[in-house]
Amino acid sequence: MKRRVVHGFLFAYWSIWRHRSTCAAGSSQCTRTLNMWGCFRRWMRHTMCASMSGLNFVKTGVTLDGDCSKGTQVDVGLSKNVLVEQGLEPGKRVTVAMGTNRDITTDCVRKVVPPSSPSEEMGSYWGYKVRYASNLSDVINGSPYKEGYDHIIGTSEHGETIISSELILPSFRHLLIAFGGLAGLEESIEEDINLKGKGANDVFTSYLNTCPNQGSRTIRTEEALLISLQYFQDPIRRAG
Repeated sequence: MKRRVVHGFLFAYWSIWRHRSTCAAGSSQCTRTLNMWGCFRRWMRHTMCASMSGLNFVKTGVTLDGDCSKGTQVDVGLSKNVLVEQGLEPGKRVTVAMGTNRDITTDCVRKVVPPSSPSEEMGSYWGYKVRYASNLSDVINGSPYKEGYDHIIGTSEHGETIISSELILPSFRHLLIAFGGLAGLEESIEEDINLKGKGANDVFTSYLNTCPNQGSRTIRTEEALLISLQYFQDPIRRAG
């Protein structure tokens, strides 16, 4: 079974950069600055995430400064830092396999694993990555995957209105969903010199209005994001 990935790019001014890297790594001291969200990578202070096999526990953390002769101390948001066997530079975000031993009071040495291992083993959401793109064409053409995106969807109040239950998406591996800022994706297309003379239907495979009858001049991007993800949930599932 091939793995399918949905990507989203937002063209809007967000304040996400105010959080320090330790917040992104899941440090419990910063939880008050984040919205409450019970996803698998954000566990309570004294709990760990068990894989489906039940043989391993995974935490995300940030490496700390100190003597690396015996390994590296990592803050994983628990009451005590853990030691990993690798010698790593401080301030690095890592995914730590905690092993079968849940007792963090011991000096058990843990292991750093690839960030993709929790989602691949568990099939659950494990956070997101950020990629900088200078314009819309860079978003589309700068895919981290050599085969690019299979299907590209633009969202706009000027897009086609299709009921979610009637939307048919092709089978895909990498789906890109783009959200515009205050002036919409139309402005992003107009300001991109690489897309000169092109319209939304030329840039996107599908151009959809996921929030019809919105009742206001604009919808904030963070609101449109949640509405649209709910809209696309069943079509993506049906795409297989």
